[in-house]
Amino acid sequence: MVAAKRKKGSATEIDAAGVRELAKECLETKGKLNNIVTLLELCESETEEIAYASFVSIGHVYATLLERGDFKKRRAARDVEEQDDVSTTVAKWLRENRSVYVQLAFSYLSHPEPAMQVAALESLMSVVKDESYQLKEFHNALYQQVVEKCVANDNMSEHLLENLTETINTYDDVRYYFYKDFGKILGSTLDNRNGIDSKMKTTSKRRKRSFATDKLPAVITTGFNILSRIRDPVEESELGTYLYESDSSREKKPVVASAKEHKRVFSECWLAFLRQSMSADMHKRVLLAMHKKIIPFLSKPTLLIDFLVDSYDHGGAVSILALNGLFTLVTEHNLDYPDFYTKLYALFDKNLLHVKYRSRFLRLVDLFLSSSQLPSYLVAAFIKKMLRLALNAPPAAIVTIIPFVYNLLKRHPACLCLIHREQSPEQVGKEAEDPYLVDEPNPALCKALESSLWELQTLKSHYLHTISGLVRVFEEPIAKQPSYDLEDFLDHSYATLFESEVKKKTVAASPALATHTEIVGIFEPVGRQISDFACFEL
Repeated sequence: MVAAKRKKGSATEIDAAGVRELAKECLETKGKLNNIVTLLELCESETEEIAYASFVSIGHVYATLLERGDFKKRRAARDVEEQDDVSTTVAKWLRENRSVYVQLAFSYLSHPEPAMQVAALESLMSVVKDESYQLKEFHNALYQQVVEKCVANDNMSEHLLENLTETINTYDDVRYYFYKDFGKILGSTLDNRNGIDSKMKTTSKRRKRSFATDKLPAVITTGFNILSRIRDPVEESELGTYLYESDSSREKKPVVASAKEHKRVFSECWLAFLRQSMSADMHKRVLLAMHKKIIPFLSKPTLLIDFLVDSYDHGGAVSILALNGLFTLVTEHNLDYPDFYTKLYALFDKNLLHVKYRSRFLRLVDLFLSSSQLPSYLVAAFIKKMLRLALNAPPAAIVTIIPFVYNLLKRHPACLCLIHREQSPEQVGKEAEDPYLVDEPNPALCKALESSLWELQTLKSHYLHTISGLVRVFEEPIAKQPSYDLEDFLDHSYATLFESEVKKKTVAASPALATHTEIVGIFEPVGRQISDFACFEL
């Protein structure tokens, strides 16, 4: 028997039924085991149907032979020593050809056909499971190669992604080792990029498996797509489904059965991921997942401070998306960040009310300003800044700002003086000046509390009736009116406002009636005077 040599198209082309017949012969007659070589060659057929059928069939053959024990080296008695030698030779040959099959499966993870990618992953995970039971422990050396090939796959289909994440979410040990292995992969790429001596940080095998620089974008993108779909870490009582079931009689509990260990590798993996260079789009995607997917499950959430502060200082949409995570660290994990509100105030620029994430940002600002213990000067600064920006904002943004300001004034009565501020005797007869310093970055120094909300008077003249009508709510006593539900306003757009205006029912005014005391006509009326009747005034 000779191990298969992969030569594309070296086998005679047959149909799918013929492929299945070759596989059947392998299992029924040991003399037909050489059909495995033919099947391996057919796996690279130019006909996708034949290649797929051959790949799946040979996987079934190997699984059946392994279950029957044909891969094991039998230790027979001395009187059957010759038979033992034959069995050993066959087992060795099967393993050699199975190695060819495994390498073929690795290459098929990036096959153009999604069905072939899924078949390759299923075959590899089957080999991982089989080898784990042979080794009496999870075969992570092979599984790590699966992880590496998957995360570096820039041609991963949605079907493969779904199948992989389903497997990771189903088996607790597969999920544990994914976090562990992907964390190591990310660590090695970071070490190599920073020029750290790999002898101090990695083994020779890990150095060989380091990724080229051009592969890093695929590793980051594909890795995040997988990480974002993995279910959240669970309590220890929920662990118990494993690809490899270890001996339950062992005194020492395996690491995959420890929720603490799961949380540790989860944290190490995500922290290694956040240290990578990433595109602006990926940066935003990570920040969107930060609040619910990452922070609640880290062993030490405060380790995110550098990443979040750097993101907050980045400016633009990235700063907006970093807000939620940073605020969570401040309020729930006792992070000392005294410049939080100053930085937040600085985000209110002329572009803010035009950006894609406006609604998300204003939801967060409403949360950040919800405390009634905030100083009046700070709240007044935000009120003035929002109304000043509203003067040049799109209608959909103004519709949100007005109820937002109304709620802030109701929540902080000390700021009600801004609605109408009487002129001092010295100011009477002089040109009015607004003391508010709109370009001052520090809310404590912008003199907002010395100003007034004259912007509301300007917005009363807005061309859109919805806005001018909303502003008039400030003419009523605020203390007696209920607060607005901002969710009713946050998602407005030009389209929704236009639709709202179009659907409004307008009541046509009735024509004016007038009674004339005398009507001059050609003919003299007889009897009742025409002047007694009402007529339309034209």
